[in-house]
Amino acid sequence: MAKNEPVTKLVRPLAKGQVTIPVEFRRRLKIDAGTLLSLTLREGTIEIVPLRPLAPEERLREYSDDEIERFLREDRLDPETAARVRRLLGRDGPA
Repeated sequence: MAKNEPVTKLVRPLAKGQVTIPVEFRRRLKIDAGTLLSLTLREGTIEIVPLRPLAPEERLREYSDDEIERFLREDRLDPETAARVRRLLGRDGPA
């Protein structure tokens, strides 16, 4: 069977709605007991996507409060947008 070839399996939910993902699917998608799954209900179908932790180089950088304040002071945003950003960040007072 080709790697990208669609595969269909029939499964029956248990009384509390649990379903077993077939081993073939789990192996292909590298799903194990520690894998988080994202479930999306979309137009009568359930989409299941395994989530992977980000590699260190993919993670978002965290900025200090001082850096954020400096960015807001130095930024060339119009006053309305800058005020909105401050509200969203919980920094309602003047910069």
